[in-house]
Amino acid sequence: MSGFESLPRRPCPACAAVDPGPVFAQRFAQISGSLLSGYEVVVCRACGCGYADRLPAQQAFDAYYRDLSKYDHSERSGRESEQDRARFGDIADLIARFVPDKASPVVEIGCATGGLLACLRDRGLSRVEGVDPSPYSAKAVERLYGIPARAGTLSEDLALSAPAGMIVLVGVLEHIRDLDPALERVRNQLAPRGRIYVEVPDATRFAEFIDAPYQQFSVEHVIFFSTASLERTLRRNGFVPVHQEQDARPDSASSTMPVVAAVYERSDDGHPASARDEATLPALREYVEKSAAMDRGIQNAIDRLVDSGEPVVVWGVGTHTARLLETSRLRKANIRAFVDSNANYHGKELAGVPILPPDVLRQRTEPVLISSRVFQKEIAAQIRQQLRCQNPIILLYPG
Repeated sequence: MSGFESLPRRPCPACAAVDPGPVFAQRFAQISGSLLSGYEVVVCRACGCGYADRLPAQQAFDAYYRDLSKYDHSERSGRESEQDRARFGDIADLIARFVPDKASPVVEIGCATGGLLACLRDRGLSRVEGVDPSPYSAKAVERLYGIPARAGTLSEDLALSAPAGMIVLVGVLEHIRDLDPALERVRNQLAPRGRIYVEVPDATRFAEFIDAPYQQFSVEHVIFFSTASLERTLRRNGFVPVHQEQDARPDSASSTMPVVAAVYERSDDGHPASARDEATLPALREYVEKSAAMDRGIQNAIDRLVDSGEPVVVWGVGTHTARLLETSRLRKANIRAFVDSNANYHGKELAGVPILPPDVLRQRTEPVLISSRVFQKEIAAQIRQQLRCQNPIILLYPG
């Protein structure tokens, strides 16, 4: 065996059993310094939780989010998109309902460049601060909003200035390989009866909100939570539910993410395990089936591109492209360059081809293949309206 197949299995994040049932094998081409060559999507036979198995150590994840973060928004000087701002407003409204004391510290871990913290402050939470793995993001929080923030991860002692009344974890837990020690650190930084706000993608609705094939099995997401598996995980780590709901958040102009949004309270009492997760396995199987059907059309489009021999520039080096380079003929296309807005990738190579900043398109004439579904519309607009380039655009998705 080679690559991820040779890595050891890990315990289920929800119940700690090592009893995985296979669902799908995800594979990625790797940029120098990137995180994964792939993993096995599995569902725990003991409790029903879905997760990615055969992963590198947590330190690899910490280095990735420190050095290659795509949440810096450096192409916009740290500013969030219109969809991000709308999403942050909705989340802030929900959090404000459940903060035990508006004068107590509210800490967001994984704060990116601070948009949600600013929304929370606008709702009367006077003591907000942030923690993010990316030093750029932490500095951007202070530069953009005057809110204190520092670089750090859940693998480290958080060492907050005071016990928090609320710790916010939006789009965080699904990224963490070693969840038990991370949640222990979170719990230790809460005031007695302090609370956490958690928001994670909802694996039971991936098929309902499918955008691109297998996109939910991303380079970064390594736990596929449902309401049931999230509750089991948090109860086992000393939290009891206060509020849980299923919702959907705008991810881009053309994509929506189904989520579980929940408030949990720190508790020192015993916590019996919640009910077994019966929904995740059939939901993931449905998602894989729908992804396979969608993928056939994309494979056909890539075959036509390869057969034409036409030179192209590929825009996008994330999960979408990394998967296609390993599972389609895209690697055999006449790719002259990759382009990506994430400055952390510039100067690196993917499949032996350089990754360049978007501005280089002004000096190139090749057609541009947009290798993204989630941000296809925004990338096309950036090419035409911001860069004012007339390169032909090749789309893999209608519209």
